[in-house]
Formats: sequence, C-alpha cells, structure tokens
Amino acid sequence: MPNRLDEVSTYKQGRFISSSEAVWRLLNFPIQQRYPTVVHLAVHLEDGQRVYYEPRQPIAHLTHTPPKTALTAFFYLCKTDPLAKTLLYSEVPRHFRWDASQKVWQIRKKGVPLADFAGYVTDNVLGKVYTVHPNNRETFHMHLLLHHVRGPIYLKISNCYCER
Repeated sequence: MPNRLDEVSTYKQGRFISSSEAVWRLLNFPIQQRYPTVVHLAVHLEDGQRVYYEPRQPIAHLTHTPPKTALTAFFYLCKTDPLAKTLLYSEVPRHFRWDASQKVWQIRKKGVPLADFAGYVTDNVLGKVYTVHPNNRETFHMHLLLHHVRGPIYLKISNCYCER
C-alpha cells in the first residue's frame, strides 16, 4: 500500500505546467540559472521602511530607529565612497553587493577592473528599482530623483531638498 503522506508524489501528481513553461523546457532554455543577476531595490521615504515585528521581541525594539535598508545604505555609501558619488541607485549593484546580514553595500571582488577607479570592478548585475504608483506622490518623486540624481547624499521630497 503506498504511503498516503508522501508529499513528493502528491506534489508531482498535482503539479501544473503552463504552456509557456512547457515551451521553455522543450527548447531547453534554462529555468533556474538566470543571467544576468537582477537585484531588486526598494524605494521608501525617510523612516518609511518596513519594520517586521515578531511576537517574542520586546516592545522597546519597535521604538528604536528603523532598520537600515539598501536605500539608506546607498545614501551613506554616497557620502563615503568616491565611486558611489558617480552612480545612480540602479547602477550600484554592478559595483557593490548588498550584504543583508550586515546591511551594508560591499565592494565587489569579481569582475572587470575599472580604469578610472583603482580597486573597483564592474559585473553584469542589473539593479531594478521597484515601481511606485504616481498616486503615492512623495515616494513617486523620490523614485524619479533616484533615476536622475547621481550620488545623492540625501533626498527629502516634502521640503524639496536634494543634495549631491
């Protein structure tokens, strides 16, 4: 008698393959290993980043400063790094990698060396900034500025403040 709790066989029997996935498999296109790497970059206003609360954490944890994000770390990077001062937000993943455990951008070690900046490399990594609906006006304008201002130190929309 077959095991009724066999999750693997249950998954195989109930799996649905769409027509587009079937064509990709028939033509032997890669399904898992996608190239180039795409890094998703969040956009938020000052102190507007998501905060995750777990029931076992003390309430005092919620009143502290919000956690660092890729965007807030990008602003700090633009203050301290000479290459970052020349980059748009979406260009940062080509030269830096996001270390989620330390919440900082770190210089890439593998890639093609840059002639103008010794010690830096570039790699085929795409930075995709999440879309923002125009009804969310301040965040939408922040999104636009991040696509046009190179090396911003700080962007504050409500007071129309943008520093390079």
